[in-house]
Amino acid sequence: MRKNLMCRMLCALLCAALLSGCGASSSDGTLYRLPKLPAEYESLETLIDALIAGGAEYAAPTSGSNLQSVQMVDLDGDGEEEALAFFRRQSDERPMKIYVFRAAGESYEQYCVIEGTSNSIYSISYVDLNGDGWREILAGIRGDLDVQNLSVWSVASPKPQQLLLTGYSRYAAHDMDEDGRQELIVLRSDEESSAVADYYKWDGTELALGSSLRLTGPVAELNRLTAGALAGGEKALYITSVTEDGNAVTDILTVSDGALHGIAGGASGETVRFLDLFPSDVNGDGVTEVPEPTPFICSEPGGTTYYRLRWRQYDADGMSMVVRETFQDTQGGWSLILPESWDEDVTVARASGAEGSNVTFSVRGEPFLTIFAFTGYNRTALASRSGRVTLSRQAEATYAAELRDEGMGLIDEQTLRENFSLVSAEWATGEN
Repeated sequence: MRKNLMCRMLCALLCAALLSGCGASSSDGTLYRLPKLPAEYESLETLIDALIAGGAEYAAPTSGSNLQSVQMVDLDGDGEEEALAFFRRQSDERPMKIYVFRAAGESYEQYCVIEGTSNSIYSISYVDLNGDGWREILAGIRGDLDVQNLSVWSVASPKPQQLLLTGYSRYAAHDMDEDGRQELIVLRSDEESSAVADYYKWDGTELALGSSLRLTGPVAELNRLTAGALAGGEKALYITSVTEDGNAVTDILTVSDGALHGIAGGASGETVRFLDLFPSDVNGDGVTEVPEPTPFICSEPGGTTYYRLRWRQYDADGMSMVVRETFQDTQGGWSLILPESWDEDVTVARASGAEGSNVTFSVRGEPFLTIFAFTGYNRTALASRSGRVTLSRQAEATYAAELRDEGMGLIDEQTLRENFSLVSAEWATGEN
């Protein structure tokens, strides 16, 4: 498979740097010339340079995970990557341009171009929605008035075919009915600014709207779409909305009998505190769990409220069960699975200073466990003090714990080690 053009260029520059460091010399300077790019990429570079010379300017997508001005993607599944270049030509009636170049032997040639009237491309993704082996191009586009539309294009022939154009706020491609083909769920606003989910499926001739479903909150509160599965294995889409006052609500959508349905009696409509956490498979059983923050009893009046996370999974009938409880110290970068023996009398207190931070768990006012995240210069020595057990050593922090009275029967060292894990901040690539 052809490598990414940028990777080839970086390799070429590295080779040049290595050569320039050699002791040999040359009167004609050949040792200091950049190595020639492979012929096929030289031809692609020539084609792109010609577009720029003709007045086009790069117009890379501004959000999502595909942000490059030139992207290498195997659209037709033949093992050879096509090159997609994103441009804008302001003087044209249809200024937005997506050029598709295909490999032809040892060179590239222009295959087709998609044009649009928008000023910018918001996001790009590639999904085979009609099962023909070609990945369609899903382009989120924005106009002068910040109107956002989703345009779906098939490039299975040199004459691009637009399969769908619709307004949207978010979208997701997911095999909801488990037929081996991706369907499209588009979230948009209705006349009352409520969020509506539209379900599109290829019917053999077109990408047809199968059904629509109104969601719990307004479209302005939509925050994250998570593809997952219910307790019975059915595919589901988990939609997290966050209110202005910092609360979250999760709608769970499934497909049955060809139509989109919400899980009756499930998480839909249940509002919980938002802690920047989203549905995920926390215990590795293949089922998606929804976080349900539940406050610990405050250790002192007016003190900071801390939360235990009850991870709840749902079935198709809306029945749910808690499969795991955790405490997560996001600032410290760690998580602890809470033993079932911890009752409502357990309280939490957190402190931080120059050497790092610590969280102390107590029961009826008696501390029984403190977990430290040492980040200072003396972190190794502090973690090794008598009575402490080292849990993890990382480049920027050392984690340790101190059990008092052997955890007062609530947790032992082995369980602590098994239940402790590190967490990292999620790298957000932007919405589509």
